[in-house]
Amino acid sequence: MARDSFIFYRSFLEAIKCMPSEVQAEIYPAIVEYALNGKEPKGLSDIAKGVFILIKPVMDANNARSEGGKKGKKFGKLGGRPAKDRAVSSAISDKPNVTPGYTLTLEQEIEEMRADRSWNEPVCMQFHIREDELGKRLDSFLNHCRCEYEGKPHDNINDAKRHFCSWMRKAYTSHAEPEDAQELPPPSYEFNGGFGGQDV
Repeated sequence: MARDSFIFYRSFLEAIKCMPSEVQAEIYPAIVEYALNGKEPKGLSDIAKGVFILIKPVMDANNARSEGGKKGKKFGKLGGRPAKDRAVSSAISDKPNVTPGYTLTLEQEIEEMRADRSWNEPVCMQFHIREDELGKRLDSFLNHCRCEYEGKPHDNINDAKRHFCSWMRKAYTSHAEPEDAQELPPPSYEFNGGFGGQDV
């Protein structure tokens, strides 16, 4: 396969410059012929053959990378995956993150969250609440979703759980000081002695 260009590294030049001029005269055309036309050199001296053997894998890797880029060009300038088939996603066109076959109602989502012990125990620990308090907050969340989102279910159960935790952080974040916090007395600026002397 013929190419119009190839990468020639400075390290190639510096290695070849160390060789005698007759070896340089052999190796340069061999590299160019292989890189542009893919023809393996024949009849090289032992030194030229050794240099070519060291340089060949680097040229092969660059050529493979170049070929891969040409194949990816049809997917975009910088490569990337092929475009999705629009017909496949027509059933869930208005909600792109909807899990196919997801049929739970909002009320069923709340019941599922209430029953999922592997989820609600960590949530109770995270928000420092008991299980009965979690049940009350799930009821409040249900009312919130009915009012704010007209009772529409989430895209999937994981989305419902994430929404609940996010809502909890906002709805139950207290900026007030705890009731048992005692107010500290105001600082006293009364003079109690001299500099370096005893307090009286």
